[in-house]
Amino acid sequence: MDKELMDALKSILDAALQPIHLELKAIDQRFDGMDERFDSLVGELKEFRDETKTALQVIQIGQQGTRTEMTQRFNETNKGLDRLESDIEFTYQKTAMHDLKLNRIENNPNEN
Repeated sequence: MDKELMDALKSILDAALQPIHLELKAIDQRFDGMDERFDSLVGELKEFRDETKTALQVIQIGQQGTRTEMTQRFNETNKGLDRLESDIEFTYQKTAMHDLKLNRIENNPNEN
């Protein structure tokens, strides 16, 4: 009788636990699906990060190139302005000398 009682109890417990087993199996399947989604999402985020990092590096390199180009152009312009300033000073001095000579000639025509 012990064996019959045990088999009967086992049968009752199996029947009672069957819905719980089915629910746990469904939960496991949902978690497996979520793991796949998370893995996919993690992969997409890594890919996005890599693409963004590459894009930022391209932008930084472009900015460095632009900065170098602007510095070079600024230096060239500065040199040109320095040269023009020297030319203007020289022209001003020559004009002043000519004005002085002309003034002397006009005021003292007999000296020259």
